[in-house]
Amino acid sequence: MDAVSQQNKQLWNELARQGVVCSQPKLGLTPEQAHQYLNKHGFYPASLAGKNVLCLASGGGQQSISFALLGAQVTVVDFSQVQLEKDQLAAAAYNKPIRIILSDMRDLSFSPAEAFDIVYQPYSINYLSSVEEVFNEVARVLKPQGVYDLMFHNPYVHGSWKDGCWGLEWQAEELWQGKGYPLWQPYQEGYPVKTVDAHWNFTNPENQAVQVTSPQEFKHTMATVINGLIARGFEILSWQEEVGSDYTSKPGTWEHYTTCAPPWIYLLSRKKAS
Repeated sequence: MDAVSQQNKQLWNELARQGVVCSQPKLGLTPEQAHQYLNKHGFYPASLAGKNVLCLASGGGQQSISFALLGAQVTVVDFSQVQLEKDQLAAAAYNKPIRIILSDMRDLSFSPAEAFDIVYQPYSINYLSSVEEVFNEVARVLKPQGVYDLMFHNPYVHGSWKDGCWGLEWQAEELWQGKGYPLWQPYQEGYPVKTVDAHWNFTNPENQAVQVTSPQEFKHTMATVINGLIARGFEILSWQEEVGSDYTSKPGTWEHYTTCAPPWIYLLSRKKAS
């Protein structure tokens, strides 16, 4: 594991210990609620019985247990031991058998080839400077006709907003330039995104204000992601963007920003039969 990933691992362990929003296990879900949580973009049926699902770089006790509640056989991989403890907690709470693997997302050597029907990867690939090894491994472990559900940062706007300040008020003058939001960081594959704020500031489950150093993120261009998947035998099935809907929100707020610049992309692709 490279030095940046080692540092990010330590920071994610700390974020998980402090109870960041993506490290709060879902302990009160019904199967219907689990389906609603996973199926925001219409990708999944209400039952996944008999399907093998890999939740990749997906610790935190949220996605893994949701897939398990839909009947899937679930494996979750993460490089953060503290994140995976949340998956263990959720699995025990529901008495669901979830396979838990401590590993870097680039190393799926625990798995034979063509083992999974679904690889689900929430926001995580932007913590690596290259997508190549991840895409190689996903292509290897997916069955023919298996699907890869990938979330990543919209590269056109990555770095134009401050990092991870959930639960705190934004100040309009920080980024709003009177007529728009500046795009000031290069559109370059693997570019180490510079944050305006060096910390994630959030409110933990005990309603306490917490500050943790921001993990390093990297920009991945559309060409890199799309062409990288096509080159490995994937076909694109769906492209979704997370766009804000409050068009009356005050300029400079997160709500207004997302109506102008959708921050996240959800890409569903399928591995073609050989």
